[in-house]
Amino acid sequence: MLRRALALVFVAVCAVVIGPQASDAAAPACPRPAPAVAVQRATVVFTGVVTTSAASGTSFVQTVQVDRIYKGQVTTANVRVRTTGGTCGLGKLTAGERYVVMATPDGDSWLAGPRSGTAAASDALLARVQALLGPGTAPAPTPTPTQVSYEQVGATHPRPFLRMAAPGFALVIVGFLGLVVSRRWRRSAAERA
Repeated sequence: MLRRALALVFVAVCAVVIGPQASDAAAPACPRPAPAVAVQRATVVFTGVVTTSAASGTSFVQTVQVDRIYKGQVTTANVRVRTTGGTCGLGKLTAGERYVVMATPDGDSWLAGPRSGTAAASDALLARVQALLGPGTAPAPTPTPTQVSYEQVGATHPRPFLRMAAPGFALVIVGFLGLVVSRRWRRSAAERA
């Protein structure tokens, strides 16, 4: 009986001493938010394939070809997504891999921060996002630039400047003569009176 009591005390002491350390080791150093929380925080939620990735100081800038938009407005099919490095940052996203991006505006790009919820597009994550936000929509196609053609308007041989300006000069001269005649008429009318 004494042995059992001592064994129970030993187990209890071990649980008290070792238990918190074991649970600290099991807990992730950088907890990720649940999809419901991440979706609510994000300005945009979309899926896409990373086409390019480059380092920019302590962060990384990726070009993502968007294939489905679940929340927010994405105006082009190719967007820039910035991620951060460090212990809890997402780091450099893998080119050619599809991601669920949950991001906020960051100048001319989108920021997928450490606790944004951005992750590789697994079936489970896609199912959860679609359950929260619906089936999503395809991005608007990027408009193709239209060919501009120029057509010459008017004659191939334009008229000389003096020929074009002659009617205007004639009107100025007629107006000046009218002014001179009206002044003389006023003077003569004033002299008669």
